[in-house]
Amino acid sequence: MSGGLVVFRADASPTIGGGHVMRCLTLADALYRRGARCVFLSGPETTAIVPALAAAPHRVIEASGPDLDPGTVAAEVGRPEWLVVDSYALDATFERPFRAAGIRVCVIDDMADRPHDCDLLLDQTLGRREEDYRALVPPDACRLLGPGNALLRPQFAAARPSALARRTAPALRRVLVSLGAGDVGTSMAPVLDGLCASRLDLTVDVVLGAAGTLDPDVLQRVRRKGLDIALHHEVRDMAALMVEADLAIGGGGTSSWERCCLGLPALVVTIADNQNLIVKNLCAAGAIRSLGRLDRLSPAAVAAEVTRLAAAPAALAAMSRAGAAVCDGLGAERMAHLLLGQRPAEPE
Repeated sequence: MSGGLVVFRADASPTIGGGHVMRCLTLADALYRRGARCVFLSGPETTAIVPALAAAPHRVIEASGPDLDPGTVAAEVGRPEWLVVDSYALDATFERPFRAAGIRVCVIDDMADRPHDCDLLLDQTLGRREEDYRALVPPDACRLLGPGNALLRPQFAAARPSALARRTAPALRRVLVSLGAGDVGTSMAPVLDGLCASRLDLTVDVVLGAAGTLDPDVLQRVRRKGLDIALHHEVRDMAALMVEADLAIGGGGTSSWERCCLGLPALVVTIADNQNLIVKNLCAAGAIRSLGRLDRLSPAAVAAEVTRLAAAPAALAAMSRAGAAVCDGLGAERMAHLLLGQRPAEPE
């Protein structure tokens, strides 16, 4: 399919964050490197939340709602060979006309809660099972399940060897705080207050997305208490920050697979219900520890967990090994090969 057209239907907003678009953008970039042409059909807030999409070599067309049809898409951008759908708001009702028109449909999902009419389904959730989708997709649909297929930017696989090498003798000195691309900066206070309360000598990197803010009073307060904190806005190379970190405090969404790829131990807060299964299974695997829901997070809980890990380098090392076994960072390459009609490499 080199040179063919792939259309993506995905949105980003302050409410839903940027995870859907970021994983689609990662796949689009992998396809583009192999000669495919990619177009995004996205809601009006998408490029503001994910500036990387605006800077990418892909056409972006404002389109929202479930009313797009194959004829409208073909008239606007040409007839696609694949439609990639990544939206909790869409299901088989939206997808069916495209398949009926002879357009292959790829669905990216992690909920397993609604029917899809697709040729290919990707769910990168740890612990996802074939039977979870048996009644939800056509029987002949190809199902790629588990974080071995996680759509990560190539910088993560490239950084993996050096990241894993530096975690063989861990010490807790640098913490990365990143809660996603939505406007979650206002929820940073219990995390930062908890790091202050730990009384550990830490360097803290706080990542804020395009829609993220941090209350100036909170920043002033934690700095007055001696917390060494640096703010990073719209980070383009998250892998570099993760390599330097000894521990992450973050959400349970798609960034989970980035942290696992680099063997970065994490304290994870649940930001949305769709993260519950991911957090549960990563805890069971030993790759993370859960801090519970973000809207119920207390500084005391953060301080207690950070203090425990600072006193237990062997626990940090075990978390790193467990995370690294979950994901190798090459899922986007495998997916691109598959969409292009080539046999994908097997995950580690």
